[in-house]
Amino acid sequence: MVKLRGLAEELRKKKVAGKADVRIGKAGLHEGIIKEIERRLKEHRAVKIKLLRSSRDKVTDKDIIELAKRLNAIVADIRGYTYVLISREPKSE
Repeated sequence: MVKLRGLAEELRKKKVAGKADVRIGKAGLHEGIIKEIERRLKEHRAVKIKLLRSSRDKVTDKDIIELAKRLNAIVADIRGYTYVLISREPKSE
């Protein structure tokens, strides 16, 4: 994980406290989920993802890190099976 400062740290703290925005189930990381994560990153600059029990054998930490790289984001926090991704790009209006 990366040391965060300023706005990124505020976004991380806000997301850690709340419920997950996206839940990944038995279908795993499919194109629809990826599009939703991308949409939320553009809209809010941060997204909280939770892996449900049924997806834990299909999706790993490495998969989430690769997804973050693909979406130009960083993995700001990992707690168990919950991840917070923060976009490297400014919020789109």
